[in-house]
Amino acid sequence: MKILFTLLLVICFARPPKFEVLSYSNENVHARSIQDFSKNELLIGTNVGKYVLISKNAKKPVSMYLPTTFHTIKEIRDVDKNDRYLFFMQSNDESHVLRENWDGKEDSLLNFLHHGKPVFLDGIALHDSSGFLLGDPVDGDFALFRTQNFGKSWEACPGKVFSQSNEAAYAASGTTNHIIDGDFIFVSGGETSRFIWSSNLGDSWQSAKIPFESCKSCGAYSLAYKNRKELVTVGGDYTRPNEFTNTCFYSLDSGLSWQASKNPPSGYRSCVIFANGVYYACGTNGIDYSKDHGQNWIKLSTDNALSMCTDKKYLYISCIKGKVLKMKLIK
Repeated sequence: MKILFTLLLVICFARPPKFEVLSYSNENVHARSIQDFSKNELLIGTNVGKYVLISKNAKKPVSMYLPTTFHTIKEIRDVDKNDRYLFFMQSNDESHVLRENWDGKEDSLLNFLHHGKPVFLDGIALHDSSGFLLGDPVDGDFALFRTQNFGKSWEACPGKVFSQSNEAAYAASGTTNHIIDGDFIFVSGGETSRFIWSSNLGDSWQSAKIPFESCKSCGAYSLAYKNRKELVTVGGDYTRPNEFTNTCFYSLDSGLSWQASKNPPSGYRSCVIFANGVYYACGTNGIDYSKDHGQNWIKLSTDNALSMCTDKKYLYISCIKGKVLKMKLIK
């Protein structure tokens, strides 16, 4: 009887969700970063170096891209915003972040160097006037930058985070680093995976290991949180997208220790977010959700998905070929 009851619960929870399909391109375009921009619009940064505002009810491809005013970048890996600026981060050792005024009439191409060398940037996090920019290690330590004036000016964080052998961060969805309760936090991957944090705006750092598998393409690809104490990280190995063992770990003690999911996501995952008591994770072979802090995951879809965002009612999932999936948040 207990087994039958459990099976009925699984069948109930496994009902396929109702997705709406929003379209912003008929071309082979995708977006690794998507943001809730306004009541009616999403902000999307694409792999062709352009960004677009798409209606949350877009049924047909929009009149493609809103080009930047003065500068161009090759690929947008992360987008973020505060009360004064929009920020578009380029990766691939270009070291560039495009900062644009809200009216779109003025922009600046910011160039970030570490030890005088270009940086592979992984993610930008903003909160009020603060900002935290994460880049891969250069000459043995991570490239870490901060701002306290809304991004008008940036400086290198005084504290150093020395990398271990073949350790870096991933720019899969711009969700490896965050600012929460004044702390700068991020996760790393590779042959070593760690949760790394600063409680003094980057003046000094602490770290704790996360037991992901060790390999050059393994590790933590994304980080989300319910609060500063309760965190979830997902990842795995992108070269083995269907391998689900050790693709998610959760912490209940502010990141000091990490436990593996009992029933993990269905494979490698590049993005995880939290909304209304539920975690959502997406990757090459689909989308999953968890209602018990990442301990058990249930499959939502088999779509190849890259990144996600939410508003008060809906989950938006950036997929390949100019498509965004929209579904009501799970209660």
